[in-house]
Amino acid sequence: MKRMPIQIRFTDIDIFGHINNARYPELFDTSRYLYLTELISDFDPNGKSMVLVHLETNFRRQIVFEDKVFVETCVEKVGDRSIGMRQRIINEKDGTVHADSYGVLSTYDAVLQQSFPMPDAWRRRFEEARARAENTEKH
Repeated sequence: MKRMPIQIRFTDIDIFGHINNARYPELFDTSRYLYLTELISDFDPNGKSMVLVHLETNFRRQIVFEDKVFVETCVEKVGDRSIGMRQRIINEKDGTVHADSYGVLSTYDAVLQQSFPMPDAWRRRFEEARARAENTEKH
């Protein structure tokens, strides 16, 4: 499980005084990217890497400029060619969940423009990350 602090910028705030809902996927994307590149150092954007193929988000509570929040990211499922990732935007002060998201990423070969079987080294790292996340949730 990885935590990434979020810096709320004035330009994130809409006319209603909260972060616009279009900004949430960007927050999830940034955190997911940082987490994945920490786990897998040999992604190659011009070769073999992973792409987002599914994303669903639940907006639970608005985020205002004064809130201090972070994104929590973990690997929840590992498949033959894909992984499922769970993410949450959490308030540092009281632990309230502002939004949660589930995304599926597929292996992708940019040259062949198709998915490929997940390399064993990637699978091992994802499985280790999944197990760590499970252990964290139990404690």
